[in-house]
Amino acid sequence: MSRFAPVFALAAGLLCSAAFSQSNPPASPSPPAPQAAAAPKASPPAEPPTPCVDTKTLDDLTKAIDAAISGPADKDRTCLRQLFYLDSRLVPVGKSREGTYAPHVLTIDGWIEAMQKRGKTPFYERQVKVKTETFGHIAQLWSTYEIRSEPEGKAVQRGINNIQAVFDGTRWRVTQIVWQTESPTEHIPETYLP
Repeated sequence: MSRFAPVFALAAGLLCSAAFSQSNPPASPSPPAPQAAAAPKASPPAEPPTPCVDTKTLDDLTKAIDAAISGPADKDRTCLRQLFYLDSRLVPVGKSREGTYAPHVLTIDGWIEAMQKRGKTPFYERQVKVKTETFGHIAQLWSTYEIRSEPEGKAVQRGINNIQAVFDGTRWRVTQIVWQTESPTEHIPETYLP
């Protein structure tokens, strides 16, 4: 017997039962029961949306990135989305099981989904030293970051972000961030430390 036979039999039984009840209504329907008027449900007051930081300068952009990334892993990411172009990428570089280093390319949505898997676990990132190079409307920021589990707690991890951004005439927005976390064998050079 096919493993789907019980499912089909159950579905057929439910369909036949429904069809039978529609074609043979009860002889004397009972009157509808009076319903008490339901009290309107008061919805809790909505929290005002967190205003997104204006990014007229690159310094504003790095602060806005920190604010948008930091906090509970399941927080609203509206401001994060506003800081990035639609097709932007977030690219952590890490060591594979084979021992080679490779990029793991994420979309903004992919990064958000990965963070949401952490639940409410807080995560705070702070750029502690930024070296900036610009030309016209493009910029590259070589940024040393620290990760904390509390906003003012001790850094538990650090690394380097390579942030590429474009100024659209009004604000700076990110096209890509590539980063690598410091490891016991690869330390951040003194020149990039605060």
